[in-house]
Amino acid sequence: MKKWRKIIVASVCSVTLASCSQPTVLVNQEDVVDQKEVQLTEKEQIPKGFFPVELEAVAIGDSLTEGIGDESKKGGYVPFIEQYIAKQNEVENVTISNLGKKGNRTDQLLARLKDPSIASKVSRADMIYVTIGGNDVMKVVRDYFYDISIKTFETEKSKYEKRLNEVFQRIRKLNPNAHIYLIGFYNPFFKTLSDMKEINVVIDEWNQASQQVAMNYENVTYVKIDDVFYDSSDNLLGKDEFHPNKKGYELMAERISDAMEEEDPLLGQNKEKAREEELNGNE
Repeated sequence: MKKWRKIIVASVCSVTLASCSQPTVLVNQEDVVDQKEVQLTEKEQIPKGFFPVELEAVAIGDSLTEGIGDESKKGGYVPFIEQYIAKQNEVENVTISNLGKKGNRTDQLLARLKDPSIASKVSRADMIYVTIGGNDVMKVVRDYFYDISIKTFETEKSKYEKRLNEVFQRIRKLNPNAHIYLIGFYNPFFKTLSDMKEINVVIDEWNQASQQVAMNYENVTYVKIDDVFYDSSDNLLGKDEFHPNKKGYELMAERISDAMEEEDPLLGQNKEKAREEELNGNE
C-alpha cells in the first residue's frame, strides 16, 4: 500500500509541475467543453487483475488434504491448486498452508480450529479448502460393526451435520470473508467391496448432508468429487487402495478449480487463454 501511495503522490507532483510550466494560451470555451466530453468518453474502468495481488490460502481437514496416497509426497491436491491459482493474471503470488491431518473427524477438526497457530492462519486466509466427513463415516462402521444398519447411519448423520455446522461457525468466527470450498468424499471401497451397494448409498447421503450444510452459509461452495473416482477407467487409488494416488489428487484439483471458475469467471477466461497459447506454441 505504501508503494502505491508513493507512486500516486509522484504522479500528482509531475502533473502539477507540468501544468505550471505551460505558457498561457487563450482557447475557445466551446473547444474546451468538447475536449472534456471526449476525454470522459475515453475513460474506462480499471480491469480486474490490473494490480496483481498476493493471496494466502489454507487447506485443512483429513488425509485427503494431507495427501496420503500421493506417491510424489508433495501434498495431494494442494500443490495442483497452488499452481493453478499462481497462473492467474490477477495473482502475483499465492501461498497455501496444508493443515491436513490423517484420520481427522469433524469433532477433531473443531478442536484443532481452537489451536492458536491454526486459528491465526485461518483468520488470514483469502480462501479455505476443507476435506472432512470420511472418517466420521468410518467411525460409525467401527463402532457398530456387529450391529450396523442404514438406520444407524441416518442417526449418526444428523450428529455429523450438527458438528459440521459447528466447524463452519468456528471458521466464520475466525474469518468472516474468506471463500470456503467444502470438498466431498468418496466410497474408498468402491473397488474392493464393489458388491456392497449400500456403502455407496450411505456415502451419497452423507455427501448430500455436507452439501446442504454448505448451502446454509454465504461464500461456501460444495465440491463433488466421488464421481471423479467412480467414473474413471484409470486407477486413481494409491498402493493402499484406499486413498487417491497422484493422478487421483490431480483430478480432484481439476474439479476444485472448475468450482473456482464458476465463482470467478475471469479465472476460466485466463485458463482458456493459457490453453490457446500452449496450442499455438506447439504448432
